[in-house]
Amino acid sequence: MTAPSPPQNDGARPGASAKPQPDGQPGNAPNGTPAENAGDAKNAGDAETPRNAENAENPGNAGNAGNAANAESTDDDFNEDALGQTATVINNFFAEVNAERSSFGIAGGPGTRSISGRLDQKDIERALRHFVRPPGFERARAILRERHLVVLVGSEGIGKWTSGAALLTEVRLVPDKVIVFPPNRDLDGLLSTSFKKNRVYFIHDWIEGDVATSVRRFTLDALSVKLVQAEAHLVITLNRSEVRSELGTFEIGWEPPDPLRLLEAHLGTGHPFHEETHIREHVSGLRSPRQVVEMAEQMRDGARTPEEILADLGGSTVTQWFDREPKRSEVLAVAALAFAYGMPERVFERLLVQLTGIADEVERQGAEGERRTIAEDLPQSRRLWNNGHPLIAVSAGEAGEGEPRLSFSGLHHREQVIARLYRDYGYRVQEPLRRWIRELAEDLPEVQVQVAAGLALLARRRPGEVRESFLEPWAGGSAQERLAAASTLSMMCVDDTTAAIAFGTALGWVENAGQPQAMTAALAFAGGLSIRYPADTVDWLWYLSLRGIRVSNVAQRALTLMFQAAAERDDEALTGLRLLARHLDRDLNQSMEPQLARRALQAVLRVLESDRLEHDEPLMGRLLLFQPAGAVPIGMLWAWALHNAYHRADAVRALRRTLRYLQDQEGGTAAADALGRAVWSTLPEAAAVLVRRAISRACADHPARRDSPPTRDIVLALLNAGPRRNHP
Repeated sequence: MTAPSPPQNDGARPGASAKPQPDGQPGNAPNGTPAENAGDAKNAGDAETPRNAENAENPGNAGNAGNAANAESTDDDFNEDALGQTATVINNFFAEVNAERSSFGIAGGPGTRSISGRLDQKDIERALRHFVRPPGFERARAILRERHLVVLVGSEGIGKWTSGAALLTEVRLVPDKVIVFPPNRDLDGLLSTSFKKNRVYFIHDWIEGDVATSVRRFTLDALSVKLVQAEAHLVITLNRSEVRSELGTFEIGWEPPDPLRLLEAHLGTGHPFHEETHIREHVSGLRSPRQVVEMAEQMRDGARTPEEILADLGGSTVTQWFDREPKRSEVLAVAALAFAYGMPERVFERLLVQLTGIADEVERQGAEGERRTIAEDLPQSRRLWNNGHPLIAVSAGEAGEGEPRLSFSGLHHREQVIARLYRDYGYRVQEPLRRWIRELAEDLPEVQVQVAAGLALLARRRPGEVRESFLEPWAGGSAQERLAAASTLSMMCVDDTTAAIAFGTALGWVENAGQPQAMTAALAFAGGLSIRYPADTVDWLWYLSLRGIRVSNVAQRALTLMFQAAAERDDEALTGLRLLARHLDRDLNQSMEPQLARRALQAVLRVLESDRLEHDEPLMGRLLLFQPAGAVPIGMLWAWALHNAYHRADAVRALRRTLRYLQDQEGGTAAADALGRAVWSTLPEAAAVLVRRAISRACADHPARRDSPPTRDIVLALLNAGPRRNHP
């Protein structure tokens, strides 16, 4: 599957936006002024009726598009509670950096850092705190210094990311940041990049594409020359088993660092593990630095013995259980738990009965459809997991109260069980699992997210199975199925390799795959992909927001959801706001069609109107208080919305609510002043007069109003911000 290129500002697509600056960074949003003739955007409310503005993909059918869209969109109504709940669960999941994520049965690994964007000094220092140089490091450094380009080739999970970051610290002259390109940046895209002098660049888990080796060698040579001329450096990591001899000038086979040295770097030379010969022997067999780091963390914690930790990491408990060839009912129970993890016992039992019924149907195929008689004996099925099962643990609920929940005993058991199920069992287990998992897309949100987590673990070993059996059918299915596909892509983002697969899958749905698939891509961009590829997701959600009505509606909701989630993660919303402001400012200043201008402003307005996730308080008010640098892009977005006659009333209403929130907060007046400065410096004077008058009227006290207006002080702080002007 060939992924489309990022949206370009070259007129190739209606309303397409410019991608970030050549070095991949958003920078500061331009502080331009809305053009008086920006595609007549400011007069769009007079030029069109709302119904005409809501036409479908084909502008030529604008007259009937409203009805057509309504007829087609009956299955596009996503449950808002389910969307919000899923977004919160995924956000919390990714917030548990380096934690056990015990509620999902996914053991901790490296923090879910951005795969594209920027690595700051503190990110690099944290990653390299216990770095141990692997074999080949010196040779790779020599290639990088000579050719300004090196490609680290090896299997997944052997520490290529950390090694790449370490190599760049050896050559960089500008110590503040490393620019990280997304893994789908192809060689042509790299050749067209304007590299900055003395900058360092990184691509992790590069998707190399289907390019002839001779062509790749020629292109790498040309890229090397360009990097040398720019005095810039680029490190690429690539998941491939072998180095291609023709590319030996740039490629170097990579190996993991010595596990004993890595464990010592984390625990210190005085740790008693040095005296345990059998532990040293087992540790020396660990090929994944991630496992070594996890072992070090658990040994420091002291809750389990080194032998118990090694048994969990090595999977010996799971291996022994499967090697004894368990009964069919036992296999189905652990299979159900692998994809319905952490459920209350009653819910798990329902799901297990559902899976068993499907398995019975598969068994009866070709047996002339005989019916199974109902036996008099009633099996005590709960004894299967309540009687000291070696893999299954039953918790007593929170604080010893509530319904028991089922999980696996070991941190790695869930992933290990999934691997053994798909390695050891064939059609009689896998076919029932496929049918059952597909049905669970319509189940409770809690179940759906756990299914997504299970599929993400399966994708680490069998990405083709996950894509063909689940993602592709769901992406073109019902609203709930599309949400299940998006949730699965989000969960795949916890791992670097599957994150790249998830990103490529979503890009493949953006264009020429169908409207349902494009809507699924939009939902996916709002989840885990926005954490791993923050700049790219803003680009693509903006592009999708300008598509036809069905895709646009979902993309606008997804864009809002992305900002709601980002606002809960420190200052991650700020970069997105700057990019969004730049997209809006550039596109409206490039004479967009009125219909597209209205769609663009509607997308922005939905963000400005939104609340925080699971909080009844305006999102923009919260950002203005706790991320003051956001006042400039937020002010630019609000200025464009206020400038447009069609959207002005809604923009004023959202602003009024935000001011009412700010008036009760410490620092609220300063936040209103900062917002006002950004708005008035962006709006033309003639438009500012109309907007000030509209805000004054909307914020005035009136007996007919059901809610109280913001206080006069907070309103004046906004209206009087910036240089003194003649106010109405």
